[in-house]
Amino acid sequence: MVVIKSFVNLFIVLLFLFAEEVHSSQIIDYEAETFIYELVDEIKIANNIDKNINIKIIQDKDINAFVDQNNIIYITTSLIENCDDYVALLSVLAHEIGHIDNNHIDKRILNTNNLNNINIFTNLSLFASSILFNNPEVIKGIVLSGSRFSENNINFSKDQEREADYYSLETLKKLNLYSSSIINLLLEIEKKSLEKGFTKEKLKFSTHPYFEERIDVINYLNNNKGKKLDKDLNLKFKFMQAKFIGYKGNVSDINKLKKPFKTYANAILSAKKGNLKDSLSNLNKLILTNKNNFFLVETKADILFSYGYTNESIKFYHKVLNKYPNNYYAQIRIFENTNIDNLSNKEIEMIFLKNLNLLNKYYTNKNLLQKYLKLSEYT
Repeated sequence: MVVIKSFVNLFIVLLFLFAEEVHSSQIIDYEAETFIYELVDEIKIANNIDKNINIKIIQDKDINAFVDQNNIIYITTSLIENCDDYVALLSVLAHEIGHIDNNHIDKRILNTNNLNNINIFTNLSLFASSILFNNPEVIKGIVLSGSRFSENNINFSKDQEREADYYSLETLKKLNLYSSSIINLLLEIEKKSLEKGFTKEKLKFSTHPYFEERIDVINYLNNNKGKKLDKDLNLKFKFMQAKFIGYKGNVSDINKLKKPFKTYANAILSAKKGNLKDSLSNLNKLILTNKNNFFLVETKADILFSYGYTNESIKFYHKVLNKYPNNYYAQIRIFENTNIDNLSNKEIEMIFLKNLNLLNKYYTNKNLLQKYLKLSEYT
């Protein structure tokens, strides 16, 4: 055991030396992650995919999603906030998985290499984003850089995007799913794009087909058939979405929600504004009427923790962790706030070993590593 602990301690020190602070834009949210993975699994099963696909949620005001060469799908918080139901989110995920399943990234890299040293990373960022157009500054930078895109290269990317669109729609048909939310999402993105100054003329530098074309394809292939909306799944989505909207704090967005989701978002907003009493009052009512939703309890723990009620919040985090043993977020909160000053060496050793799984998942989190370094002093 001493040898194992010594090795682990050395490993932690090395990790700490090379670790960075957790990227400020990444959102660690077990509820959202497990929900999105549930959708990803549905897509994989429908298309007989055995590839490992991971997701990351990032804080961003743009409605967007994109995939990288490591098969990681990045989803913005704004995308979650602007989907009318889970079907819209599933359609975006299916689009990104279409890129993965059709090996678009490898093909893109090969095509890029054949086009005289165009920067691969930049082009991957350009082609791989989902429904929304790429950052205009990125596009502008590429256009003004030393490497210009040929017409064939732009067409190649558009073809990939069309193929991913068709892949998404065929997946929905396999799942017997359809919702007007898909079109509503596109219209919302188009609206925001126009507000940013996008025009059809500027779209010639975009890899994505025009909105009209994409909507026409959706209407043609689906023809409003298949309406197997999973009500329980959509309920989970709406609660998750309300949480994101609540933390965003935009009153107009909250007012668009229906009860009980509006109540949930307002409870979070009340806490942000300093009204803890109203926040907890609304949360407690929601918890009583939604006893199977332990993520409401987690939100209560988050709010109590943010107000400095650490001991009280840890009690609720324990309840959540008992329900979801793989909830790394709750585990981290409990671990980082465990007082070890009055514990025996054996108890400290148990805590040390029990939470080693966190190092595997969050090895770049300096706060976590600092806690482990402190524990190692006692062991």
